[in-house]
Amino acid sequence: MSTVVKHKKVTNLSELAKTKIQDWTEYNELDEFLGRFSSVSPNQALQMANELKGLVKSLNDSLKIETLKTNALKARTNVLENEILRLNDMTLIPAIKAKEVNNQIDKILLIYSSYNAKVNTIYSKKEFDEEINLDDFFKSEVKLTKKKK
Repeated sequence: MSTVVKHKKVTNLSELAKTKIQDWTEYNELDEFLGRFSSVSPNQALQMANELKGLVKSLNDSLKIETLKTNALKARTNVLENEILRLNDMTLIPAIKAKEVNNQIDKILLIYSSYNAKVNTIYSKKEFDEEINLDDFFKSEVKLTKKKK
């Protein structure tokens, strides 16, 4: 339980996403805190579980960025919160094994990677849509169609 384990690397936010959410304090706090889980012992992870639970709750409650208020991101937040609650519940199990805690940490980091990847995708898509400006394209198509009639 006291052996430090290196866990898989988390998907980072793209530079575009970082600039868009740089003022989202709760995300930044969670990101920094989860960075400690990349190399952690099961005992350390269990000791930090309660604080982690509070940080993910704050993340969920603090989302004010309209662009990120999507069902897909909400689902990832809920799954992340549930897995962190599971880690927190593990603190109450006296016979918990190191492997079980390490597996739970891996799940949490995987879901957090998925969360970051979704944020990246949302902002990439938004940037793409703004660059091609579909509204102008469809307006010009409508004009061409009316002229043909």
